[in-house]
Amino acid sequence: MDKKMQKMPEEELKEEIRDFLTIRKILVLCTCANNIPRATPMDFYTDKKSDDFNIYVGPAPGRKVKNIEENPVVSIGIYTPMDTGKIQGMQITATGNERLIFMKEGDEGFKEAQKIVRGRRKLLLKIIPEKIELLDYDFIKQGYSRLQVLEL
Repeated sequence: MDKKMQKMPEEELKEEIRDFLTIRKILVLCTCANNIPRATPMDFYTDKKSDDFNIYVGPAPGRKVKNIEENPVVSIGIYTPMDTGKIQGMQITATGNERLIFMKEGDEGFKEAQKIVRGRRKLLLKIIPEKIELLDYDFIKQGYSRLQVLEL
């Protein structure tokens, strides 16, 4: 890595990630089963009172839910629209049933999660990221590499 293109200090990176997630409202949830990928745009929510990076979505029952049940591996893409003049995007990876938690009425944590998500949902998915990659070309101006990675 070039001397000028450095890894951002972890606390600063966490703040950048929180800011990025706070501003955005839509993600693309990518799942796969039987070698057939599915990319689903969805609204998402984070707990503004928490320091974690957990993401909550309210999936309608369907292929994406079946895919996660069969193959608990997801990739999430979140980006800044190009018309802003910025090149920014986030890639989040989560694998395993302990990081991809489906909740419904009566399940532990459902009531708390329902308070985070707008609208009444029958099913919620809590995604606990294991890796967050944040790409922002503005980081170069700060002396950092444009791609920063946080392993959780």
